[in-house]
Amino acid sequence: MSGQKIRIVKKNDEYSMEYQVGDIFTIDSTWYGGVNVTSRTGIPLSLDKEEYEPWEDEGAGEREVDRYSYELGVMDVFCEMTAAGVKKLAMSHPCDTRQERDAYLPQVKRLCARYRVKYYPEDEAFITDLFPAVANRGKYNFLFYRTDEVLQEYLRLKEEQRRLQENGGYTRQKSYETACAFGRLLSYPQEGIDRLIQKAAEADGKE
Repeated sequence: MSGQKIRIVKKNDEYSMEYQVGDIFTIDSTWYGGVNVTSRTGIPLSLDKEEYEPWEDEGAGEREVDRYSYELGVMDVFCEMTAAGVKKLAMSHPCDTRQERDAYLPQVKRLCARYRVKYYPEDEAFITDLFPAVANRGKYNFLFYRTDEVLQEYLRLKEEQRRLQENGGYTRQKSYETACAFGRLLSYPQEGIDRLIQKAAEADGKE
């Protein structure tokens, strides 16, 4: 048991200043009624079994990141990449409702002003073979871009898809070409585009 750690859960010696509830100690040795430890000031302490519990410090100190902060962090990175020209177009993660998406709007405006990029609130997700339809249909997100030409190209692709679907011209080949065009707009290499298309097909149960 020597070398293991314990956490103080109860203090029997209320007058001692050498340990407090919540303190973590490493066991030096044991005795029939508990363990012996050394305080931070070097004073030996004999603790009763009822005063402590085993303590595993694996992961201690880690902070849980809430979803709002995480998603803002993702958008911050995408805005920076767009500003630097690494990506022509970037997208936030999809949100289930417009209200959820718009809750980020004040911070999105701040990020865009900081990086000098623009944003577009997308209320109708662009469903292509590039990403799983099951994870994007009916969702809401933000688009980030630097020039209006990029947004216009995105909207043109969506309109072309809609028109082809209406007149029956959205063939398997056209579907693939649309996904590739969308991927290039997002600055993905062709190898990455093909890999994403494969993964999306698996997620949607197409293969």
